[in-house]
Amino acid sequence: MDPIAILKVIYETAALIKQTVDNAKVNEKQCKRLEERIGAISESLISINDRDLQRPELKKSLGNFRNCVKQCLDFVTQFNDEKWYSYKKIFKTQAHKEQFDEMNLQLSQCATDLNLGINLKQMFDRKLDESDQKVDLKNIELKIDEITTMMEKKDEEQVLRFKAMEENNTQRHNSMKSLIMECNKERRDSARACKIEEEKNAYRQIPYDDLIIEKCIGRGGFADVYRGKWLSHDHEVVIKLIRIEHLDDRVKEDFINEISVMYLTRYEHILNIFGACMGPTKYALIVEYMSLGSLYDVLQRKKPQLTWSDRLSVANQMIKGVNYLHKLPKPIIHRDIKSVNIIMTDNVKGFLVKIADFGLAKIRHETSRQSSHGPSVGTLPWKAPELLKMGKHTEASDIYALGVVLWELATESEPYGD
Repeated sequence: MDPIAILKVIYETAALIKQTVDNAKVNEKQCKRLEERIGAISESLISINDRDLQRPELKKSLGNFRNCVKQCLDFVTQFNDEKWYSYKKIFKTQAHKEQFDEMNLQLSQCATDLNLGINLKQMFDRKLDESDQKVDLKNIELKIDEITTMMEKKDEEQVLRFKAMEENNTQRHNSMKSLIMECNKERRDSARACKIEEEKNAYRQIPYDDLIIEKCIGRGGFADVYRGKWLSHDHEVVIKLIRIEHLDDRVKEDFINEISVMYLTRYEHILNIFGACMGPTKYALIVEYMSLGSLYDVLQRKKPQLTWSDRLSVANQMIKGVNYLHKLPKPIIHRDIKSVNIIMTDNVKGFLVKIADFGLAKIRHETSRQSSHGPSVGTLPWKAPELLKMGKHTEASDIYALGVVLWELATESEPYGD
């Protein structure tokens, strides 16, 4: 390689070493000393004239120095690592004493071969190296508590990870076992098999053991809402655990009918129902997960910020969803339109908006009703005036509630909040 090109590589590598040493997390003193020696030798190379650069022995010495500087860069780079195992390794080797000694010895030899007129005895003073090593080792000793804490934390994380894997495998096993047992029951009981077959045609039955409940994202008098996983399909879902202690047999039958309607209602702006769990002690509704939560949540936390273009898109999608329900051959009246039941997620076009809980308002009312003249379904700020006089829910009352949600969207305020 041309001597000028070799010098360029040396200067560039020396600059990288300085930058790397400035970010060193351990062995700072020894790294800094190494960097200063490389810098001093590199600066002295400027004094070499063009004629001397053409001497074969000098070319060879420059090449050796370039290789040594590259090795030094690789060596000091490892000390930028903050991970606990790096500290542990460094501590065991007493701050890499032998490696630093070897690097300094090579540098000293290169400087001697280059014959630059530097006071090498002063530059490579062993007492300075020993002092640096002691300081660095002392600093590492002070990090023992930090190392121990990080090791313990890593061990705890591994235990939790293995525990989660074990629980996951157990649930998958129970899910398969439950499915097999259910099939056996169907074979033994023809009447039960007939009823189960009817329910299967109405909606997808999902065994409770096929679900993993991960995090509570909402609670109410009617149901507790969780984010979770549908194991056999590896879907992230929302699981609504219904408080069945409040359901009598008639309401339970109505609930099944409502689920079947919801399950069969498929539209871009209607929240998908994957299925339901109808066990003897647990009822659960399994629906798709939307990452942003409800429109109410988005407006309250003001994150993400909605531009006017975003709001127009959200409004348009809400209207499409409600219109779809009203225009079905058997029109569906939602009964509980409010910003909490408008669910959102991100997509490539901005936001995807869906209408949720359109089949549950009537059932929710039955579970909370204290008398035969209990309050009408819905939340007060979104109610149409006629509902306050015990009027019936109609498409018009849905439109009124939708108008209140549009007002929320435009003002980013709660209805009647003041």
